Amino acid sequence: MGRHSSTTRSTKILTGITAGAVLTALVLLPMSAQSPPARFAAAVLLGLSLLSLLLTTRFLGRLNHHHSTLEQETTHWREQAGQQEKSARIAQKRYRQILDHAGDAIFFIHPERGTLVEVNRQAEKLLGYSAEEIPHLSLSVLFPGSHHRRYVRLVKRVLRNGYGEESNLTFRRQDGSQFVGAVHARLGEMGEDTLVHGVLRDVTEVKRIETELRQKNQDLLLINRIASRAAVSHDLDEMLAIILSEVTQAMAADGGGIYLLRHERTDMDLRVHQGIEDTVLAELRALSPGEGLAGRVAISGHPRASANLQKDCRLASPAVREAGWHGFQAIPLTAQDRTLGILFVFTRSKRVFSRDQVQLLMTIGRHLGTAVEGAGLLDALRWQVRLTEASSRELERSRQTLREHLSRVEESNRTLARIDRMKSNFLALASHELRTPLTCVLSGAEMLEGRLQRCVDQQGEQILNIIHQGARRLTSIVEDLLEVARIESQDIYLAREAVHLPTLLQEVGSTFAPVMAARKLCYQVAELPDMACVCGDSHHLKKAFQRLVENAVKFTPEGGWVRISAGPISHEELRCREQELRKFSSSFFDRAGQKPMIRVCVEDSGVGIAPEEHVQVFDKFYEVGDITEHFTSTTRFGGKGVGLGLTLVKGMVEAHGGMIWVESDGTTEKGSAFHVLLPMEESGGLAPA
Repeated sequence: MGRHSSTTRSTKILTGITAGAVLTALVLLPMSAQSPPARFAAAVLLGLSLLSLLLTTRFLGRLNHHHSTLEQETTHWREQAGQQEKSARIAQKRYRQILDHAGDAIFFIHPERGTLVEVNRQAEKLLGYSAEEIPHLSLSVLFPGSHHRRYVRLVKRVLRNGYGEESNLTFRRQDGSQFVGAVHARLGEMGEDTLVHGVLRDVTEVKRIETELRQKNQDLLLINRIASRAAVSHDLDEMLAIILSEVTQAMAADGGGIYLLRHERTDMDLRVHQGIEDTVLAELRALSPGEGLAGRVAISGHPRASANLQKDCRLASPAVREAGWHGFQAIPLTAQDRTLGILFVFTRSKRVFSRDQVQLLMTIGRHLGTAVEGAGLLDALRWQVRLTEASSRELERSRQTLREHLSRVEESNRTLARIDRMKSNFLALASHELRTPLTCVLSGAEMLEGRLQRCVDQQGEQILNIIHQGARRLTSIVEDLLEVARIESQDIYLAREAVHLPTLLQEVGSTFAPVMAARKLCYQVAELPDMACVCGDSHHLKKAFQRLVENAVKFTPEGGWVRISAGPISHEELRCREQELRKFSSSFFDRAGQKPMIRVCVEDSGVGIAPEEHVQVFDKFYEVGDITEHFTSTTRFGGKGVGLGLTLVKGMVEAHGGMIWVESDGTTEKGSAFHVLLPMEESGGLAPA
């Protein structure tokens, strides 16, 4: 506005001067008409006035144009200045936001004083001071001890090289706590000032983890060395001494020792030691399990420790106090949850071993326990090898003797086989040879009974009856001997037809009905499956069951009972009882297959059979009880025969593809139960339960 007003004012003045000159010329022009010079002067004056007016008008036009242009440029400059000022404010705000919202602590350092001139919010949080307090802090407040000098050297290094870093610089917070910081700093400019700007990160946790990892690596290296020595060493004491030395060095201990437990853990043997005085050794060697800290480890299998043995009431060795021991740690040497020894270390200053150190020692204890166990097994193996070598020599002598004995046994077996063949041939021959005279005796007795019945007296009839009965009994024995011979030679003929068991067992019961009534025995036949059929010879099967019922009748006192029951049996049940029943017939389970089976049980309430005689009762000529009390009868209680009845039953049942066994506890209250197992007729039999 000021420049525009002065320009207008100048224009007005020039316009007034020019107008005044023109008016003066116009006034003077009429007056100049009086003389020519005067007129010429007036004309000149008028021309000059007009020229001046023209020039003034043109100058004023140019002056107004320049003034308009100047006003436009001034307005443009003012607009640009406003935009630049706004951009500067936005940039300052953006810079502050970036600085305050950075993830790391950022600070600016004065290059000469080394103080922090500006920090962001992360630096405030990390140090515990406000942005206004930090520039006024002394470096000795922020950096404890020698870290102050390390910080100054870092700043000088940045000024010299343009960049510097320090990965392990300790800072002190406002509350007095300290942390480890990693600093990365560069040289830069802020305006016309040269500053050092840096980034600070709290790496305390990282340093702690690195320290732990280094310690873990050292522990692993120690364990690997111990495991390697334990694996390759053949001298137990040498191995223990080397490992003890490495352990005491790794634990920064003044000494230690290793006990091994002997004689079923009743004795502690101090095998190796280090840094222990002779006076202390004498007392330590005399310790027993349960005495002192090491003895408690031997009993409990758990580690024991003491920070100050001088005041520990558990200490059992006065010499240890006199030797100046303070810190103590003992751990068990274990293998498969068994304590085999104790490892202990001690220090002459008060000390509490850390949990990590105790865990390391426990791991070493497990490796040592395995090595000790292996060494013991190796010693036992060496001793066993020596015994084996001695036994081998003895075995060779025994083999020679055995070969001689085997030769004698083979000769004896051949002799026995020859005798057995002779016996079988004798039985067969005797049976055949006895049948002819027996037939004659029996026929003659029957003829005499028929012809002399009216001619002889009562005594003669009794004699003839005795002869007749004896002949029949002897014939029965001979028939049994012949049948045994045929069964053993597998020369017996068996029909293969469907046999209806209920009908067959009813016929057997009707045969013994008079005897049951005379002996007052209760004969019971349980309800049998109507379609229970077996494939075999009905004649021979009937005789087999008759022999079983006869056996039950002979050994059941008056008033007792005999019961027959039958039912299918599953192969699963047989397999479950295979181990128990194989002693009665080892071949049955090899040839039984998957055929359906039926079990017939003949039980009685008579005299039981002792368990040790269950298998022998099926042998030829075997009789239960004292042979001196033997008497022959098929119906009287306690009557016995020649011991072929059960042998014939067993042979006949096995010839039909079955088996027989007996169950009895040997008492008279429960009697005996003979079980006959027979394959069922597949077309008409019942499926097994």
